[in-house]
Amino acid sequence: MGISSSGQVIGRAFGPRVRLILFFLLTWLGIAVLLVFLLNEGRKEAEQKAPADALAATAVLEARLEAVLRRLQGNLEHLAASLPKDALQPAALGRYRDGVSAELDLITGLFPEIDGFVVTDASGKPLYASRRSTASPELIGHDQIREPTGVSDKSLQFSDVLVDRRTGEASLMVIKPVSGADEALVGRVIALLDLGALAKVFETVQVGPKGVVSVWRTDLSQLILRLPALPDQINRVAADNPLQRRIDAGDKVGTMRIPGMLDGVERVYAFQRVAEYPLYVASGLAVDDYLAGWRQTLWVAGVSSLLLFLSLSLVLIRLLRAENEEEFIASKLTESEARYRMLAENSHDVIWTIDIPSRRYTYISPSITDMCGYRPEEIVGQSIDSRLTPESAARLARDIDQRLRRIAAGDKSASVVVSEQEQVCKDGEVVTTEVVSSYLLDADGVAHTILGITRNVSERKAAELALRETNRQLHARIEEIGRLQVALQELAVRDSLTALYNRRYLDETLEREVSRTRREGTPLSLVMLDIDYFKQVNDTYGHQVGDEVLRMLAGILTADIRAEDVACRYGGEEFLILLPNMPLESALQRAEAWRMAIEKRSVTLGNHQIAFTISLGVAAYPEHGKTPDDLTRCADQALYRAKHEGRNRVCVFSA
Repeated sequence: MGISSSGQVIGRAFGPRVRLILFFLLTWLGIAVLLVFLLNEGRKEAEQKAPADALAATAVLEARLEAVLRRLQGNLEHLAASLPKDALQPAALGRYRDGVSAELDLITGLFPEIDGFVVTDASGKPLYASRRSTASPELIGHDQIREPTGVSDKSLQFSDVLVDRRTGEASLMVIKPVSGADEALVGRVIALLDLGALAKVFETVQVGPKGVVSVWRTDLSQLILRLPALPDQINRVAADNPLQRRIDAGDKVGTMRIPGMLDGVERVYAFQRVAEYPLYVASGLAVDDYLAGWRQTLWVAGVSSLLLFLSLSLVLIRLLRAENEEEFIASKLTESEARYRMLAENSHDVIWTIDIPSRRYTYISPSITDMCGYRPEEIVGQSIDSRLTPESAARLARDIDQRLRRIAAGDKSASVVVSEQEQVCKDGEVVTTEVVSSYLLDADGVAHTILGITRNVSERKAAELALRETNRQLHARIEEIGRLQVALQELAVRDSLTALYNRRYLDETLEREVSRTRREGTPLSLVMLDIDYFKQVNDTYGHQVGDEVLRMLAGILTADIRAEDVACRYGGEEFLILLPNMPLESALQRAEAWRMAIEKRSVTLGNHQIAFTISLGVAAYPEHGKTPDDLTRCADQALYRAKHEGRNRVCVFSA
């Protein structure tokens, strides 16, 4: 058998139908291999992402718990330092009960996570408790308080988790020992940390339906808190805890994939120690949870692959049938061309063809007359850019060259393009048109003809321009409204005459600054001043001069205060200056400087120089008051004393 005979046999064996079937089979196999690869990569990505997500959740839990403990430690240390040592003796209960309980109530209100504060003597017997505490007295007992390793120990101590038999609420005692002058233990200050409130904070961290978050003790390996809750496991020592072993080895943070110690669910755990406290937090992401999305993708991919296989099979069947329909299609071609011409000649849009080598029209539908006023025979044979504006003609020439290069490179998407062109009508009017151009390819894939449909969109463009202008004006108005709102907010807290803050702003700021000072232990001073004999100035020279005096005083205050100071017009001729982070001695110096500056200034009225003085009262936290009302009252009494002792002076509040 010769070479030609062998080629004929191969050609018959691998004819068009066989080659088509092989092409579709290889295509489906390639898609299946790619799908398996992508699914495998997706699972790897989910496995790699889980430890990072667990670490992120653990970091959030640790930061929140550390913030609670640090604030709590600061208040416990403050209470331990501020309690009189003889108040820890049972004999002094009657003398200190109301004051200490009120202080405990005040601090309890600052902590949503705290169920109350308790002060005990050295034996552990409760002496004082915050009145708003919901904890039953039997919760506080000597058997729940572990003896400290040394009375000089500065660290906090923690009890076992306590459960109130009346309410079922769980608490954790955070204990601060109190030492006497001889460093001997004289009592304890205890805070009841509400684990229910802490659990609500932890619930905001998303770890999935089967995920867990927990708090453990590093020294005893006891479970303190777990979500979801397992009440019977609280306070139990977890035997052979892998996380505890890592903690004991000195690791402060890390991850592990292990079965759950309490429920056996396989999870990726992350743990992190809570600063210097004997606690660590852990969060676990269940393998079933973080692979749930991947498994859903696997199911969807399987169904999609099946549908794709069925679709490709259907396409293959249709293509095989298409070979038998070629003759029928050829017989209908002439009929289709006739219908196309009828459609083109009766369409409202302009349909046209262009010979690409010559760039000239070879056909244009009669609707060109309605659009531009030309008859078809006036356009056929003309250059494509003869009826376009120069800008549109240059843009179209560049676009044709670019698309021919893309088509030659095999880019089939370049064969259809939608563009806008400006066309010149017979009467000289320019209309905006939307043009859909299709590049028709021959059997060799070479474009020789452009088939186009042109539609007049001048009215639509005008409407779009009007809409854009309307939107621009609307945005401008919205921005103006925003600026006006900012200005109104500023006016709401400013005095219109002096431009200082008004009393409303002072009340809000004073409340906030007192709370911050109480929390951080920083100083806070308050200066109240009043213009001496101001009524005589108004009665003698008129309110216009009085207003000028007020403005001059406000200007002196504004020029000589720090950025964090708050100067307010308290009412009439009274002013109040809030001085955060400033002790009483510095506040007195500032007040005296203002008094001297005012004494040297005067207001000019014609040929007269009107001089005036001020009296000032000073009060400070916590020496004179621990609430906003107390501080304001003390400063007012100090001002009254300055007035009573002769005016033009600075006085400090004294009881």
